[in-house]
Amino acid sequence: MLRTAVLASSLFTLSAHANSSVFDDMLACHTSDSNPGFAVRIEQLGKLIYTGVAGLSDIKSKQVLKLDNVFQIGSVSKQFTAAAILQLVEKNKLALSDTLEHYIAGLPTEFAQVTIASVLSHTSGLPNYNNDARIRNIWHIKQDLDAIIKEITKQSVIAGPGEVFNYSNTGYVLLGKVIEVASGLNYADYLRTHIFSPLQMNHSYVTKQDEGNTGTTGYTSDNNSPIKVDRSWVHASGAIVSTLEDMSRWHQALISGKVISKPSYQKMITPTFLNNGETSPYGFGLYNYPISGKKTINHEGWIPGFMTWSIYLPDDDLYAVAFSNNDAKHPGPLVLDMIARQISLSPAPITKINKGLAKNLIGKYKFTDNRVMTISEENKQFFGQINDEPKRRLLLREDESFSFECTENYYKLSNKNDEVILTPINLYRGEGQPLRKLL
Repeated sequence: MLRTAVLASSLFTLSAHANSSVFDDMLACHTSDSNPGFAVRIEQLGKLIYTGVAGLSDIKSKQVLKLDNVFQIGSVSKQFTAAAILQLVEKNKLALSDTLEHYIAGLPTEFAQVTIASVLSHTSGLPNYNNDARIRNIWHIKQDLDAIIKEITKQSVIAGPGEVFNYSNTGYVLLGKVIEVASGLNYADYLRTHIFSPLQMNHSYVTKQDEGNTGTTGYTSDNNSPIKVDRSWVHASGAIVSTLEDMSRWHQALISGKVISKPSYQKMITPTFLNNGETSPYGFGLYNYPISGKKTINHEGWIPGFMTWSIYLPDDDLYAVAFSNNDAKHPGPLVLDMIARQISLSPAPITKINKGLAKNLIGKYKFTDNRVMTISEENKQFFGQINDEPKRRLLLREDESFSFECTENYYKLSNKNDEVILTPINLYRGEGQPLRKLL
């Protein structure tokens, strides 16, 4: 396995938290030495817990990924755009209640009259140009920002302001123009001057054109070349590149008030109210919703060739960020497995077999969609097989639970009304429909 890993000194004991070899094994489960890979970093209470990388940065040359590789982070860029807007608010160069027409001339009326705040929170009703087939036919061609704005605002809005949450890359490209007009700097120069340089994020910048080559090659499914999108079309919605260490610098500065004031940061992480009183899952540039019962501040980023996920659990002061150089391989499952082991979101593995658990566990279980899982024991190892799929080794866990190998998603065994059932627990989606044991 091609991987590099570092375990920093920390306050956590190995009896309660994962160690480097456990994280190495998890990383190995999600990658191979002949494919694009992942880079991941986890820190807690301001201490580096683990950082590791595995896989190839370029398949043709067999170049392996390294910890300091530069990745395109896609829509994780939106938190930088939101912070830049809030910096300008704090400098009295714009107001969140301003409408787009204050800064961008020639917009269609329905675009011109939405507020900056509603665009930041994706509650403006603006469309998403990614869904426009006409745009997808031309977005491989470099254009200047004004020409791009003219094209992406030809779509109709989908709702009135505050009526729905609708994720809009269109809106964030327009926010990039707002930043340029209000500050007098182009978007790339503004971030370099006011965010990247002050924070010593020396390997972060905005890609302005082409496919944004950073020395890390991006792929898609079956290791093919990704679709062509000139990064001029992406702009403030997702054109930033960065490294694991730079993203750590960014996160620590953002939560500590070094980028924007703490009240402004609260605006970023507070879900927005819709007109009907319901809340959306988004603040300004960041999602806010629970995972495994934990409050999270997170965002994923997809851009041709790359995927990124960053997540912060404020109650545990745990931050994780991971990059993939294959846009069909989401780093989220890897990150959640590591987080689950670090803060005990899943029952701990056990080595001593509980004979009662073993006896009750062996058998056939029926899913609600009529698939059948067969659990068997061979040479003191347990295996699970769903229909005719290959057998997979099971890992027994505390609390009458088990998981398949290479995942922290687990099943919990229980008896209800003399019936043996298995309840699947997915770290991201929560509790699923139970499986019932067949007699």
